[in-house]
Amino acid sequence: MKITEALDEFQLPFARDNRRALRLLAPAGSGKTHSLLWRCVQQWESAPKTKPRFLLFTFTRAARDELRDRLRMAPEFAGVRDSIEVSTLNAWGFRRLKARTHNLRLLTSRNDQFWAVNNNLQPIWSEHPKLRELLLQTRSRNRTAKAVMAVMDGLKSLGFRHDIHHTANEFANHLVWLDSVGLVTYLANLIRQLADLEIVDAQAGNIIQEMENGFLGFWRDATVSLRQMAMITLEDQKYWAWLDLEEAIAEGKFTTGIHRCDHILVDEFQDVNCLDLRLLQAIAAVNKAELTLIGDDDQAIYEWRGASPQFILQPQEHIGPAFTTHILSRNYRCPWNIVMLSQRLIKHNTRRVDKEVDAASPVDAQVDVLMLPSITETIDYVLAQVCAMLNEGVVKKVAIIGRKRAQIIPYQIVFASHNIPFYAAEDLQVFLSDAFGELKDMLGIKARDDAGPIPGMDPIQDFIKLVDKVKRYPLSKAERGSLLRHLQSERPTTVTACLERLLTYTGPLKGNNDDCSRSRVFVSAILPLLTAKTVSEAIQAISDHFEGLQKDYGKSIQDVFYTDPPFLHLADFAQRYGTDYTAFYEDLDKAIATLARLPDEDEKPAPNREPAWKLPLHLMTALRAKGKEFDAVVILDANKDIWPSKLATTPERLEEERRVFYVAVTRARKRLMLLVNQSILGAPALPSPYIGEMGLVPRPYTPG
Repeated sequence: MKITEALDEFQLPFARDNRRALRLLAPAGSGKTHSLLWRCVQQWESAPKTKPRFLLFTFTRAARDELRDRLRMAPEFAGVRDSIEVSTLNAWGFRRLKARTHNLRLLTSRNDQFWAVNNNLQPIWSEHPKLRELLLQTRSRNRTAKAVMAVMDGLKSLGFRHDIHHTANEFANHLVWLDSVGLVTYLANLIRQLADLEIVDAQAGNIIQEMENGFLGFWRDATVSLRQMAMITLEDQKYWAWLDLEEAIAEGKFTTGIHRCDHILVDEFQDVNCLDLRLLQAIAAVNKAELTLIGDDDQAIYEWRGASPQFILQPQEHIGPAFTTHILSRNYRCPWNIVMLSQRLIKHNTRRVDKEVDAASPVDAQVDVLMLPSITETIDYVLAQVCAMLNEGVVKKVAIIGRKRAQIIPYQIVFASHNIPFYAAEDLQVFLSDAFGELKDMLGIKARDDAGPIPGMDPIQDFIKLVDKVKRYPLSKAERGSLLRHLQSERPTTVTACLERLLTYTGPLKGNNDDCSRSRVFVSAILPLLTAKTVSEAIQAISDHFEGLQKDYGKSIQDVFYTDPPFLHLADFAQRYGTDYTAFYEDLDKAIATLARLPDEDEKPAPNREPAWKLPLHLMTALRAKGKEFDAVVILDANKDIWPSKLATTPERLEEERRVFYVAVTRARKRLMLLVNQSILGAPALPSPYIGEMGLVPRPYTPG
């Protein structure tokens, strides 16, 4: 096939451009993978003598494997395929480190990281009093180790270096740069994790000095120590590769010969974080090459992991040379009306490159914007529509998309209880999270308290379990002992009696409690659960007042900006059960019994089994939907304060929320459904402003 036959009038100039510092802006469905592979063909075939080599970076292993498959299977790429290396940054960094390190060990599991912190790093944290106290206590050891590793990696993701940022002033200088690219919120989240453990005081007048005194010294020493022991995390794969390359460049040791890459292409560049950016710059420098950036500023939705739209919007400021820009302006995925609607939407953002995108398909997608009375009716409607679409056979693949993981929970229960198989990434499987088990435990405590004194049951222990979940982390050993002595002095026989006794408690309780002020805070959190009349009210009380459930809700950190109560939508769903806790439990148990562990899409399926992600029904958040396409897309709860999140208050966060909605809309090939609730938990709810921005108007749903 000739290149002029393979590419359209927007793709062809990019493929033929002999300059190497290029930026390709590729809106959703515009054929960017096709374009970048044909660029490799064109540059390889047009080379006069020595054929160039290409290094192509993808954001995920799934994208890497897709590219490798295209290279292997498509005959038009046969000549160039041996000259193209496709890799993720993590895999590339790991190979470099492994070649230079004896017995390199990758710490991926929680157990590995727990062991590394509590044992290998003990000589270091023993010198830091606050860390020592937390890591010596059995009840706080696990969560502290988890937070320590997360913050250590988070600082690296933000581009901090242990060997350069070793004073408060140097830390502050880098903080100024982070502020300029809009990533201070991400750093604030790291500080919050330390503040939750009382390692630092987030309210300190000089937070930089507070970080230096409380954590940064440990971070620097621990980073060096783990490297000396040949132990690295996933983020270290990139971090230490970056530092190794910087050292090689400083010593004039550049890559030459057959190992040198002439072209370095970076897919999904809008998703790179600060560490990714620095590593890519170093890889380009050691190869004496330029970077070709491929991505879409309108799909920059990973600021939660330290990515910034500024990197793709202003590459000349953050990378160096003057970049030449190409824009792919034709959408091959979506029908013309979805392209038109999505363009209307995204043009409300100001931090973007303006694009005029048309559709290759002249057909209309079916677009429905429906107003339903409540989440309960919406769930029933979605169940019926999914069954109808899949039974008719016209739609082969359906996505149910929410903004938050909490929106997905009722649908997991409904589809599982109706024996309808679905795919959801493991971090969306609420039944696998500790928080779900704790929810059931807390409902059990509520049921036992309603029944009155029960022989053989200890209401004090039940009460302590509730107290432990009011705040993000449980009571310390000293707080627990003091409260137990206070409660045991009068031998209360119910949890409600324990709560009454708490009102007179003046001992330590997550802060000074001499005047019972902290006790009253805990009473006001626990009381709504104990006085709830229905299953829905009980779940809502747990969701609203018990912060401790949030830290264990799934395994993802995708919502560090917008942490909502995890079971808010489950409470609305549970209204159908009234006061029947037994029926609610039976449905949950039936749902759990039908669920097995569903692997991540990057994992290999078991032998002789289709991978779970090939199932026709997918449940996901919009963040998970990126890079995917479906015949039909159902966007849940298209209401104000959900799309966008009510916690998005700055112009930057609001634009990010609009990009997230844009990603969700542009997944649809044949049908798009936007479902609006008239009420949520009994309170009136308004349609999302994005519906009006697209020029759409919700219509009331009429059954039948």
